[in-house]
Amino acid sequence: MEGRRHDSTLLRESKLMKYMEERASIFDGFSKNGADGYRSALLKLMSSVREAVEWQFGSMKSLWAFIDFNKSLRLRLSPIGKYMLVNMLLTNCHCCYNGGNQISAFFGLAPPSLDAYLAK
Repeated sequence: MEGRRHDSTLLRESKLMKYMEERASIFDGFSKNGADGYRSALLKLMSSVREAVEWQFGSMKSLWAFIDFNKSLRLRLSPIGKYMLVNMLLTNCHCCYNGGNQISAFFGLAPPSLDAYLAK
């Protein structure tokens, strides 16, 4: 989908809500809307990796200066979503080619070879 659309438009066009309503039974036994302690446990787990996600965006901006959208891209005038996807792919290739980065070290995981990554 084009990157210049509002989230509600993307949600409507994806038909995800209808899909989820038709399969509502898969959520039986799970809390909904962050009820009870599930939400706080999830937020605690996610907070430990949030910084790593920010590292990835920082890495993208340093490797590919064009994606620093505050300076060069214009909302509704540039396909920002597509640029982000291509830049993330290239950043991941850079990580595989160089044998890792700050994020792979943080998680203690070695990236796949570039050939293996691109074969998927």
